[in-house]
Amino acid sequence: MKKIIILSVFLLSQINAFSQYINYQFYEDFLTKYVSEEGYVDYDAIYENHTDLKQVIDRFEKLETYSNWSKNQELSHWINIYNVYSIKLIIDNFPINSIRDVSQSFDLRFIPVKNQLVSLNYIEKEILSKTLDERIHFAINCASISCPNINRVPFYADTIDDQLEVAAKNFINNTTKNDISRKEVKLSKIFDWFAADFLKNNATVIDYINKYSDTRIKENAEIQYLEYNWSLNSQVKFATKEFLALK
Repeated sequence: MKKIIILSVFLLSQINAFSQYINYQFYEDFLTKYVSEEGYVDYDAIYENHTDLKQVIDRFEKLETYSNWSKNQELSHWINIYNVYSIKLIIDNFPINSIRDVSQSFDLRFIPVKNQLVSLNYIEKEILSKTLDERIHFAINCASISCPNINRVPFYADTIDDQLEVAAKNFINNTTKNDISRKEVKLSKIFDWFAADFLKNNATVIDYINKYSDTRIKENAEIQYLEYNWSLNSQVKFATKEFLALK
């Protein structure tokens, strides 16, 4: 009898987990169509074919979220939400040259979550940051050149740990985001703004970066922080080298 009860509980947990699994293929189809392999977004094409984005947003807004989600379910879903709504914010105000051209941008409440509207900052600081996973800073895309490049593959709960590891390594070793040598490093402002997140389990930011950097940085290396480029991460501007001045 005890074995039957244990088996029943296990089966119920598996059924529950399966019922909460989200297939983001609809989002992946969109990303594959409008995001380049380098991670730049074809906003011009999305704007011309705005129904494609509307269909993706409609699908996201019909998805159920659950209070008993695992950390990985929380991370994958809300990173995907952040990234797709960053695109929506740009398209809703297109044509613009920077997300900062939008009034309130990161504090604008336009994302429906359980009968309320929330902002990009809310998702980042009130949901994602509470997972205590600093790698979110390499996964959320704020529609800007200096932000992490958007991934063409959505984040999934069963693969997100590996995806975040890849995102961290890619961002840190991307020479358009950081300039790293053994004795001197010029880092993204992300490592300055969110230093506390990277120092939770590391004595220094360099200790953290050395976990992923292809170049081993000396402990006493000089650190500078690069000016953040808020120009739109536009595929068109990338192809034509028409990036705007830093904003």
